[in-house]
Amino acid sequence: MVTKTTGAEFKRFYSDTEYWPDDDGNTFHEDEIVFVNGGEHDGEYENMPDDALVTVVAGIVYSPKFDCNEPSFEAYFKRWRKAQSSISIVVEIDRSKEEALRAAIKTIGGRILK
Repeated sequence: MVTKTTGAEFKRFYSDTEYWPDDDGNTFHEDEIVFVNGGEHDGEYENMPDDALVTVVAGIVYSPKFDCNEPSFEAYFKRWRKAQSSISIVVEIDRSKEEALRAAIKTIGGRILK
């Protein structure tokens, strides 16, 4: 299974020190496969564009706190996402409906990032 998100949301996940503690040195990931705008990402996650379409495909997260029950990279991202107070949604609509969508988002207190 895969999970899709934006570059901005993925970077918030990857920089969250609760999930990636700087001081323990024991929380890390391996064998992850992450696609950015359709191509496999090769580089630092901090450098991906905020508006990129990111697909988390595979990988595993290791940490002493998991006691040999390591989650997949995707499951760890989903766990982080569920704990957040806001969400990001990527949508596709007919161009003629753009203004109506923008107005609806603002009406319910949403924020358009791009």
